[in-house]
Amino acid sequence: MRSPDITGDFNIGVGSALCALRLGNKDEFRNTIHDLQLSVAKSLTVNSVTSLQSCHESILKLHALTEMELISDCGGNENSSLACIHDVLNRRLDVLGGYIADKQYLLGLRRATMELTCVHFCHRMSI
Repeated sequence: MRSPDITGDFNIGVGSALCALRLGNKDEFRNTIHDLQLSVAKSLTVNSVTSLQSCHESILKLHALTEMELISDCGGNENSSLACIHDVLNRRLDVLGGYIADKQYLLGLRRATMELTCVHFCHRMSI
């Protein structure tokens, strides 16, 4: 079991998840993502969800974690599944509207997750 401080800082937790994905450890990846989701959910309080603006950061974190899961789960699947995921990801990005910094952050995470998922999948196929 991982130490609880891995998920203490969101970005360190995301890095740990990506490292697990890079090493091909899907279980550790999923566990880290789940721990991060729980950590973010626990931080939501009655006061923090009174407005969309007050919980924006938490929603963005959950959005990012969901996308990382979606991308990692489709790694190596058929092209039709990949096209479907691509459409879903595009619609999710549209929801952010004019939040350019948020879009850049999500696109960076997407790229990293896709590269690591593809690298691991391609490595498995060559063995």
